[in-house]
Amino acid sequence: MVLMQQARDSSTFNPMKLTVIIYENETMVRSRRAAFHRVEHALGLRDNMQLPHIYSGLDREGLYLEGVRRARVITSDMITHGHNHFQWLNERYQICNSSPFGMNFLMFRRTIELQGTAEQRRYWLQEVDQMRINGAYAQTELGHGTFVRGIETTATFDVDTGTFTIHSPTPTSVKYWPGGLGFSCSHAIVAARLITHGKDRGVHMFIVQIRSLDDFAPVYGVELGDVGMKMAYNGTCNGYARFHHLRVPRSSLLAAHAQVLRDGTYCQAQTKTGALPLSKRVYSTMLDTRRNIVRCVAFGLAQAATIAARYSIVREQGQLMFSDAAEGETAIVMFKSQHYRLLTLIAQSYAILFAAKDFDVKYDQLVCEQENDDHARLPFMHALSTGLKAWATTIASTGATEARKMCGGHGFVALSGLPEIEATVSATVTFEGENYVMWQQLVVYLFKQVKALCAGQNVDVEVKDYMGGVRTYINDETPASSAQGGDKANLFDGATLLLIYRERSQRLLASAYSAYRDMCGLSSAAEAWNACMMSNLSAAQAFVEYMVLESFLKWSSSSSAPGTPESQALSHLFSLFALTTITSPSLSFAAGSFLEHGLLTPDQLNGIRVHINELLACLLPDIAALTDAWDFTDSSLCSALGCKDGNVYERLLSWTRQLPANSGRAVERAWEASEGIEEFFKASRL
Repeated sequence: MVLMQQARDSSTFNPMKLTVIIYENETMVRSRRAAFHRVEHALGLRDNMQLPHIYSGLDREGLYLEGVRRARVITSDMITHGHNHFQWLNERYQICNSSPFGMNFLMFRRTIELQGTAEQRRYWLQEVDQMRINGAYAQTELGHGTFVRGIETTATFDVDTGTFTIHSPTPTSVKYWPGGLGFSCSHAIVAARLITHGKDRGVHMFIVQIRSLDDFAPVYGVELGDVGMKMAYNGTCNGYARFHHLRVPRSSLLAAHAQVLRDGTYCQAQTKTGALPLSKRVYSTMLDTRRNIVRCVAFGLAQAATIAARYSIVREQGQLMFSDAAEGETAIVMFKSQHYRLLTLIAQSYAILFAAKDFDVKYDQLVCEQENDDHARLPFMHALSTGLKAWATTIASTGATEARKMCGGHGFVALSGLPEIEATVSATVTFEGENYVMWQQLVVYLFKQVKALCAGQNVDVEVKDYMGGVRTYINDETPASSAQGGDKANLFDGATLLLIYRERSQRLLASAYSAYRDMCGLSSAAEAWNACMMSNLSAAQAFVEYMVLESFLKWSSSSSAPGTPESQALSHLFSLFALTTITSPSLSFAAGSFLEHGLLTPDQLNGIRVHINELLACLLPDIAALTDAWDFTDSSLCSALGCKDGNVYERLLSWTRQLPANSGRAVERAWEASEGIEEFFKASRL
């Protein structure tokens, strides 16, 4: 359409410049595009005027079989062409556990890689990589999710037979929710309480065969099934498993960090600094999963924003207030409220992406250190992963809902693709830990660091300088570096904004810690924690926002040459993200804290609002380029509103006409059915 082409012509930079930043390099971009082309061709998805199969009235079984069809194609493409483009995101940019085979390459494989012995890795990883087996990660139970220590499934070692007995002793111990567990997986990593010589050794991981490789029937002693329809992810079989005294060999225990000898003796691996609790060693798997979730929701939010942006560019609706009555209708993207919302979401999607990239660098460094038996940075990384996961999934979920609302009634229709995206992103809020629990885990870590510093003890190197400022505020001192009352001319400088966020975070943490410490003197620690919960959450949120802003500034400054149009666009996005987070926070734990702690004056806040308007004016011409840069194919968006050509109305009508419900059968059935329309009309005429 003309409006879409005009929007692209107005762009100040080539979106390919940002595409290369998003996907690391040009080689990766070309490889991904080739993979998507092959997969979409094999699945028959290249004609964007054809109704996508998932909208063709599929029931629960049909949706699952469609998921299997798609999973086979993307998995075969990875094996045949030797890439991992669909390892953590499928062909629709949904997180890997939306695929029946997704957990095999992520949590199942990663757990073996991190917790298996060399012999276990040699055997099992080749089975996984060649898809000779398909694995699930069975940790969550009916009665326990985030609270892993509460897991009830048992694995009791029998010295006489040299085997473990996996058992679900209660209804709440049934494994419930794991992706692929219902119908798709032959094996599972099962989290269970290891018991030997009558002693509970805590939760350990076991490789357990759950289906026969001959006929795929459940093995004796295992009950399996699907949990039914969900808000999203119906292309896979989130399932349940109940174990009834299932015997598995001693080698089933993933034994890199702990093992059970033939006589039942329990041995835990030693490190250079002594025994590291197994519960902390398994954090590495959780870190890997959480970093993938953060990365995935960046793409989910970007997809929602892309659809909303393209629709807003071509949707003409009404006129700007006080316009001449003779003027034509206006594209809704031109309304300030619309492009403010759009650009805020776009900025947030890039912020999440750069935070994920920064965490990936830190994670890769941690893995190398752990291979050398150095686990010093694990507590910080675990804490940061909990905060990033909580923040990113909340922002993305809220943003996806906002994007759907921005498309009006058309956004509510399944054919827009937005309800599915909204649901898939929203699900991540409770993946791998409920967010309010995640926030608290971060606070526990931060409080431990503050306590250690105040006691004159060592703190983790990653937060040493930061904690120095926290101690200053606890002691009611004013640091020399305070941004309070800073020069208005420099207020919008990246370094100044970062300093403001840092001091706000330090002040909130100092305040929360002091309040909790004082409350502990009046009540139990548990009661004090609960009483101080909201101020604790405020401190956690502020810390993460500071870390995210730091990552955004670093990546936006270093990923493109200074002075280039794409560099300028990223700089504007950074500023928009930083300033709108101050004026319109998506989280509300401490909405007024920038003013409350004197970091900004009311005059400066008014100046920020003026500058936001200036940034919106600068970025408005680049809305199409900023969303095109994510390089989403029409098929991956699966949206009648979001195709790249902007041909919204013709496509929406075409897809609507192709819906099975419009074939006439539904009308006939409704008319002729017992207690249907015909009978009702006849009864009404009597």
